[in-house]
Amino acid sequence: MTKKIQYCTCKVNLAGQNCHTVIYNEFNPVTWPEIQVLMQLHGEENVMDIMPCGIGDVWPTDEKNRLTSVYGPKVVEACFPGRAFRMDFTMTGEEDLPRYADGTKVSTKEPKPGNGDDDEDDGEDEVAKNLAAASLEPIFKPRGRKAEIAKEA
Repeated sequence: MTKKIQYCTCKVNLAGQNCHTVIYNEFNPVTWPEIQVLMQLHGEENVMDIMPCGIGDVWPTDEKNRLTSVYGPKVVEACFPGRAFRMDFTMTGEEDLPRYADGTKVSTKEPKPGNGDDDEDDGEDEVAKNLAAASLEPIFKPRGRKAEIAKEA
């Protein structure tokens, strides 16, 4: 059974000395369980500016296996011990976030449906489009000697 999982942006201060900071943004986000693993590795005070940026679906065992392959079994078992582990998948209850699949943003743009009044259209939209297109046409005004010759001819 899949669960909703939140993808987050954050900053990780490596070694706690403000010398090396890793930034995870909306183009390479981390999951909320991964934030918990990062807090276990680097300390809670060194994982900063955590903000949810997306939501997706995941199988719990697949997420634990992914975390184990990235961070190793020792730290993942410390965070989520045992076979029947308890893992929080969302930081907040916010559901109105962009969709992510396998850590990458999925385009969710859909064309807006019309209001169904096409037969009552009196062409005002087309007139406005034509006027806008006409005002954007480039105007070339030659200058200099060639312009004078063209004027005389």
